[in-house]
Amino acid sequence: MNILILGLGNLLLSDEGVGVHTVNALAQRFQMPEGIEILDGGTSGMDLLDTISGRDHLIVCDAIRSDERPGSVHRIDGESIAAFFATHIS
Repeated sequence: MNILILGLGNLLLSDEGVGVHTVNALAQRFQMPEGIEILDGGTSGMDLLDTISGRDHLIVCDAIRSDERPGSVHRIDGESIAAFFATHIS
């Protein structure tokens, strides 16, 4: 397996940095098995395409706008990925 756990966000904008804080905490507290990479993607956006491509799985940690309670986990996969990018909820 080739898995990337990617933290996104801007540390200067309050809770918008939650993805970066999440992956940094994971890296500090756990030793990942071979085949799993943790990356602070910050606000790199499209510059991450080469890093993301070719992965078997991608786990993105980021803040989004939603009606759910803060800290809720949302799974976006399959057909819903295109809809996710069509609306600006991040």
